[in-house]
Amino acid sequence: MVMVTLLLILFGGWLIVTCYFFYTDVFGITAAAAGTLFLVTRIFDAVNDPIMGIIVDKTKSKHGKTRPYLLYVAIPFGILSIITFITPDLSVTGKVVYAYITYGLLGIVYTMINIPYGALMPLMSRNSKEKGELNSYRAIGRSVGAIIVASLTLPLVNFLGGGNQQLGFPVVMGIYSVIGVVFFWLTFKNCHERVQTAKPDQKNPEIKKSLVQMFKNKYWLLVSANSFLWFVRMGIMNGVLIYYVNYVLKEPNMAPFYLTLLNIANLVGGFFALSILRKFSSRNSSMLMYGLAAVLLASLFLVEGQSMILFSIIFFAANVLIGYGDPATLTMLGDSIDYQEWKFGTRPEGLLVSSYSFSTKFGVAIGSSFLAYALSWAGYDPNAITEGAKTMIRTLMLSLPILITVLQVIILYCYKLDKHHADIVKDLNL
Repeated sequence: MVMVTLLLILFGGWLIVTCYFFYTDVFGITAAAAGTLFLVTRIFDAVNDPIMGIIVDKTKSKHGKTRPYLLYVAIPFGILSIITFITPDLSVTGKVVYAYITYGLLGIVYTMINIPYGALMPLMSRNSKEKGELNSYRAIGRSVGAIIVASLTLPLVNFLGGGNQQLGFPVVMGIYSVIGVVFFWLTFKNCHERVQTAKPDQKNPEIKKSLVQMFKNKYWLLVSANSFLWFVRMGIMNGVLIYYVNYVLKEPNMAPFYLTLLNIANLVGGFFALSILRKFSSRNSSMLMYGLAAVLLASLFLVEGQSMILFSIIFFAANVLIGYGDPATLTMLGDSIDYQEWKFGTRPEGLLVSSYSFSTKFGVAIGSSFLAYALSWAGYDPNAITEGAKTMIRTLMLSLPILITVLQVIILYCYKLDKHHADIVKDLNL
């Protein structure tokens, strides 16, 4: 479990934190070209996830079905991470082509190691409490990674590059890559597939059959819907926060503070989950946390513009409770995989985890896109902020997240697997 945390510290954040700045300000392509690059590669990446999941399910080796990828893909991933952040002496068109090739390949290789990593957790244990602990460490590592990378990357780039960012970026990514490869290998060495997924002579089910069974798994559908909404809210709140601080709170200098506070809240939520999930079910505790978070978000309307300290405290507490939901949802995902095996006699971890990953990426994309469309519909103009634009920003920051959080409570109310999971595990162990 410690290895899981260490792994996410470096690779949980750096891949997305600095890419946009690097391509526009260091690499030398336009913002529009960079935006199109990310849009195209994200769409391809989302489609690529289920394909990799199917490949993982068909993998048979002496190391299992997921662990070989941590061992063998780590070095190619590290090398591509460095190559992607090299700035070649090419024309603008040549740079765009280089960016598409390297960033596209990096996304493919990242999927090749990230999907097996995600599928490893439900193979380590059937115990819900243990899965909750594992996922809490994962959430903690991701939050720590985002904080560390956001705060240290650019200073390290400037220091190690001697002020030359085109030199500093590949050097820093080289350091991250070496450390990351070591963590991947430590995870490979210390984390093992303990859940027997199939008999030695049992064949893997057909892809079509696995897909049909996946969509008949009502608990997987509920978990995916819950997570989709979690990431929609994240996409909206992360994007609109700077607008809210600038134009509603009218404290533009406080934007970095609130962005950091949001990341720290997610980190604390992971630590919170670490202790709570050992004693209480993921479903019931999540419903409680989301309900309290909705109340706290609603109370922000009352303190908005009145007391920055009180607003910050409530904002932080609400996001701690929301952050708790991430590891809890991953625990329910692991339990839904056990249900799939019990219900249909097959256990396609790769397909279920990768399709779940697709729903999270789709959620972020929907949330971010909705933010842009909503601001445009409200007539947002940075040079002339109207009351209508402020109302839309406030709605996106508070009202819509409250609605999404309430919907999550309703979805979780329909999730009844926590009552039956222990009996299901007993049947599977017979």
